Amino acid sequence: MKYIIIIIALIVILHLSSCILFYEGSYYKGKPSSHFNGNNFFNQNSDGKKNFSSYHQSKKEYEQQFGKPYWPQHKIDIAATIPLPKVEDATIHATFVGHSTFLLQFAGLNILTDPIWSMRASPISFLGPKRIKQPGINFIDLPPIDIVLISHSHYDHLDLPTIKMLKKHSNPHFFAGLGTCHYFNVIHKLQLNCTELDWQQSFSFNPQLNITFLPAKHWSKRMLFGNNAMLWGAFALSGKSGKIYFAGDTGFDTHFADAGNDFNGFDLALLPIGAYKPQSFMSNHHTSPREAVLAMQQLNAKKAIAMHFETFQLASDSFSDPLNDLQSALQQQQISSNDFVALQPGEKIIITQQP
Repeated sequence: MKYIIIIIALIVILHLSSCILFYEGSYYKGKPSSHFNGNNFFNQNSDGKKNFSSYHQSKKEYEQQFGKPYWPQHKIDIAATIPLPKVEDATIHATFVGHSTFLLQFAGLNILTDPIWSMRASPISFLGPKRIKQPGINFIDLPPIDIVLISHSHYDHLDLPTIKMLKKHSNPHFFAGLGTCHYFNVIHKLQLNCTELDWQQSFSFNPQLNITFLPAKHWSKRMLFGNNAMLWGAFALSGKSGKIYFAGDTGFDTHFADAGNDFNGFDLALLPIGAYKPQSFMSNHHTSPREAVLAMQQLNAKKAIAMHFETFQLASDSFSDPLNDLQSALQQQQISSNDFVALQPGEKIIITQQP
């Protein structure tokens, strides 16, 4: 067993070094700010512990008390849907693909959030968290994609194989935090149409859509050494069809209330509910279902959709924990499950602007 672990470790190291992924330096050069020290990014409030030793200690203590999490050992097949080519009326169509991937369709635009069609959230194809539920849309059935939103650099949100496929598929416009386009186009030479945004920076895509990158409480890392070389964040989409908030990954903090105030509420919020146990470690990085419900309230969102659950096992919560805890939180806050929706991959909701 010891030799197998050594061999695997060597394979990982060789793979990472061969992909120029051995050390994560600074991908962005600019003036220091409230969340950038001139070399790396940081959260405006406490970063908390995020090293492997502190995580495994918290995980060990949690599982000694509550037991190991249960997840299915085999993949769960999904009846994939075929989306519309585009939506040009006044509605917003939000189709859940899985994990944090949605297909958003409105105003003639097709937008993907944190797209991942790979079987593993990992730099290599045979190790790392394995997909349990299949994508709700087969990649070949995707309509031409106009915009891709990348919230941060972790492998379950920034999936290079999928990004390369999207480049060939429809060459969309990518939006991400500072340093990410450098990673795509200088480190990996992908030649993407890519725009980097700082927190609170906006981009007018066309008269129908304004894209704003907003603060989140998280971090970024893709390599064995170094971290926070690329800025993480949330997205606000606003236009005549309505306002959408995509949270990416985040711990709970004041940024939800700030966004709710700045945008005077949202028609739809896409909020993460999974990978939150043990909370002694995860609360700095991921919202629990209870916190996601509070986030919906602070965002003043008319409707929310859950994400970041039942796809990849990333923490100590069991497969069914996020939905069970979400239902409890909704009952406690007297919020209908029709207002904070948990979709299965392939399902969608349609948002109609209220008069």
